[in-house]
Amino acid sequence: MMKIPFNIFNSFYLNNKEEISKLSDEILQSGNYIRGKKTDELEQELKKLTGRKYSLLTSSCTDALFLSLKAAGIKRGDEVIVTGFSYIASLSPILMCDAIPVFVDICENDLMANFDEIENNITEKTKAIIFVQLFGNIRNLAKLEITARDKDITLIEDSAQALGSKYENNAGGSFGDISCISFDPTKVVSAFGTGGVVLTDNVEVYNQLRKLVHHGRNENSEFEILGYNSKIPELNCGLISMQIKEIDNYINKVNQLADHYYKKLENISSVQIIIPDDRCISNHHKLVIRIKNRDKLKNHLKECGIATKIHYPVLLSDHPLLKDYKFRKSSLKNAQNASQSVLSLPIYPELSVNEIDYICQNISDYYNNQE
Repeated sequence: MMKIPFNIFNSFYLNNKEEISKLSDEILQSGNYIRGKKTDELEQELKKLTGRKYSLLTSSCTDALFLSLKAAGIKRGDEVIVTGFSYIASLSPILMCDAIPVFVDICENDLMANFDEIENNITEKTKAIIFVQLFGNIRNLAKLEITARDKDITLIEDSAQALGSKYENNAGGSFGDISCISFDPTKVVSAFGTGGVVLTDNVEVYNQLRKLVHHGRNENSEFEILGYNSKIPELNCGLISMQIKEIDNYINKVNQLADHYYKKLENISSVQIIIPDDRCISNHHKLVIRIKNRDKLKNHLKECGIATKIHYPVLLSDHPLLKDYKFRKSSLKNAQNASQSVLSLPIYPELSVNEIDYICQNISDYYNNQE
């Protein structure tokens, strides 16, 4: 029996120990541990990668989303539209602003927010939309950008999972007024800890964010507004930069593995694969299938030595924390169905074709035995 983990977080370190050791020595000997050369270099690299004019690193993508809402002027009683199907970090920044989340349903093909549902839930109180690019796949937001601009609504792209992904010539992190990306350990590029970045083309938003991330301090070193403390250490910036240099190779490799998955799974009638749009190059942050008897299949795969995860078993609107907050939601039928049927399979560059064959064969065997 094979043993296949869901993630392998230390592979980049193991493959680059000597270079990482040199980087660590360089930074630790310099005495410059935050807001230094590595931070500046990484912000420049992220601007180039996404095509944005401005980038600002934060200590997490949750911070990036929260600070983006603050920079957009979101306040108590404002409504912020967000998908009902995402990780909690897409919701908590809204609540941190004392704003009211408005949950909308998803499309069944890609599990991302339905544009029509977003438009139908816009009111005079709507001040922002957070659109979540999910599982490394990218939706073209051009139509939503027009809607948001016409109604004077800030469009924030939650691109936490989409670094390196592209829709035609548009990179993950390039849509909307503001974009946010994560460097959590689960992402394709990790801070070896946690980290995030805010990206924008708006200089006024950028200048406000610069104050917000550093205690509200302005260019004259005056503490002008109430700010926060949200930075990434220099060492983490250096590690992110090292991985960004390899991101094309990473994405090429996981796309080859994903194609092999698709070929093996497409003949299993009980399995629906969440496949990227033909115009999308996905980083395959997650490879997600939808199946009947999801929990039983998950347990079967566990018995076969295969680790899987569920993204996401609980809708955002159903988390217990919301009992103390105002919120609004439309029918979330598709999101509810997804939460009961999705299963994420292992995918990372170190995964072998033989391991994928083993995973898919065990899925096939399970459903054959049910007939």
